[in-house]
Amino acid sequence: MIKRYNLILFIVFFSLIACEKDDICIEGSENTNRVNITFIDYSNKQPKSIDLNSIRGIGIDSIIEGISGTNLKLPLKVNSSKTKYLLEFNQDIDTLVIFHKTIHYYLNRSCGYISNFIVKPDTEISKDYGWIKEISIENDSIFNEEKTNILIHF
Repeated sequence: MIKRYNLILFIVFFSLIACEKDDICIEGSENTNRVNITFIDYSNKQPKSIDLNSIRGIGIDSIIEGISGTNLKLPLKVNSSKTKYLLEFNQDIDTLVIFHKTIHYYLNRSCGYISNFIVKPDTEISKDYGWIKEISIENDSIFNEEKTNILIHF
């Protein structure tokens, strides 16, 4: 009888420390969100499609070529307070400098942390003879990728 009791106790104890459902990071679970940028016409303030030659991340090993559309989603650095991108349009290059605060959020044991961001108002465009007229922050919190965060007027 005591052996059966020990066996039942052992099974209960083992089931408590065994793998839990959060030990597997399910595909499609939350990821670190990207900044959502919308391009708008400078004169009429309406969304406008653009064909960018390339986007290069400074300090990020990424070059994206042949981008077109009205929206763009770019990752931000989680270990820095600013992220820079070179945006090339018709041989003109402007530097978008996004200042942000990173908020780390513990998702679970298997997926680890995700990061959300707050875009700071000193986000700027650096240019000499650029194609971007101005930028504005539409929504400073990046907790999902559905809302536009930055408007680029060109």
